[in-house]
Amino acid sequence: MNLQGQGIIRLLQFSGALSSDNRNKLGLTYWENLVKEYFTPKAILKYTLWKDNQRNEAKPFEIGTPILPRFFLVTSQSGVQSMSISLDGAREKILGSSHLVVECLTAAWTYKYTNGYTIQLCGPLTAHLVLSPSMGIAQGAPPSFSMKFEHLQFDANVHHKLIQVDAIAGSKIGPSPLMGTFTPGMNGMGSQPDRTHDRVHYERSSIPGEPVNAFGIPQATMRCLEVCVHFRLPPVVGCSPLSAPTFQLAESVAQMTDLIHFSNENGLGPLRECSGPIATTSLD
Repeated sequence: MNLQGQGIIRLLQFSGALSSDNRNKLGLTYWENLVKEYFTPKAILKYTLWKDNQRNEAKPFEIGTPILPRFFLVTSQSGVQSMSISLDGAREKILGSSHLVVECLTAAWTYKYTNGYTIQLCGPLTAHLVLSPSMGIAQGAPPSFSMKFEHLQFDANVHHKLIQVDAIAGSKIGPSPLMGTFTPGMNGMGSQPDRTHDRVHYERSSIPGEPVNAFGIPQATMRCLEVCVHFRLPPVVGCSPLSAPTFQLAESVAQMTDLIHFSNENGLGPLRECSGPIATTSLD
């Protein structure tokens, strides 16, 4: 298989899957299948967020495949209509017969919310992809392979907030501004219209509340990430992501594997699943 260009194509396919309009996005099964399709079983998504667009306080997370579906689900349930990844000037390197890396210094991970907001997280992105068996192969069919993420790192150095004009509530004051007219000059060249006064005023206007916290993601998503940490670490103040302690989500979830399996097999809730294994063990 010729790997040239396959990494960037796979990233764009992943972005398309995130942005697709599918009602099943509000169910965990949808995201479990998506993670299986695009990530290896031991893949890591390293996500670094900076508070208030300042380089003073960062929260770096390492999200393993056990928690990735929940991460995407909680984000979708927090009013996110779609997500997408855009790459500007991405470069691809082939590191072996089944391994390549995609690097982009100016990537953007965009979240569109149902209340009219668009939050764009911007920063460098690095993706390591390896050739892995595809899922859903029919019995007796020849093996099929596809590129999957083994390590995906995104450092959101800054986030931008935009809102649709239609989301602004209130009545316009006065007539709508007219578009500037094209005025020919003495030399035949047109002069640019004066747009200094092209402003729209609203009476008693209001806008929806921001759907994200100071780090640029929904608060529910932040809680989802932090609750899976075995030992909660304090915010990283005054240091870079490279020197900051990382939230080891994959390790924490791995320690709870037996508990998760027990809960799924017995259909227990959060409180009962904590006491269930203990009760079972005592009977043995």
